[in-house]
Amino acid sequence: MVVATVHESALSELADETLAARAGRDFDAFAELYNRYLCRIYRFVRAQTPDESTAEDLTAQTFFKALSSARSFRGHGSYRAWIFRIARNTIVTWRMRRERAPLIVGDIPDPVDPAPTPAAAVVTGEEELLIRRLVVALPPAQREVLSLRYLEDLSTEEVASITGRSRGAIRILLHRARASLRSQLRDRSLT
Repeated sequence: MVVATVHESALSELADETLAARAGRDFDAFAELYNRYLCRIYRFVRAQTPDESTAEDLTAQTFFKALSSARSFRGHGSYRAWIFRIARNTIVTWRMRRERAPLIVGDIPDPVDPAPTPAAAVVTGEEELLIRRLVVALPPAQREVLSLRYLEDLSTEEVASITGRSRGAIRILLHRARASLRSQLRDRSLT
């Protein structure tokens, strides 16, 4: 029992990429990555899906795919970008299999992990609800990059890697999304 605790403690101190290199051979290494990324992947998937059940299923599929292809992670780039790319591809596949009806999302979910981002802490009450509704009304590509960039705090380069778009395209999508939100907030006399 003490050996397992020492092993788990040692795993928790390793970098993502080191754990990823071991994940294909060592289930404990993958379990550590799973614990690190479960909330973040679920939050990202939930922001792109209409209900919690679908988000849970797609999150599970994401981690199953990550485990199945753990040996294919070559360390070119970050593990975080790699796992979010798998999540994005899982969502894209799910959308393609669905009817061609537009995606209707009720609200962007509250963060699952207990520590909200500084931006989330500032936005409260009715303003938060309004912003959520405005974000949900954005085109899917803008909503996706906003979610990755600001909810998941990924760099522009990581978002580009995950979505398969150029950094310039990501910057344009972010600019358009922010401009649209700013304009709509200004129309409602909110800043």
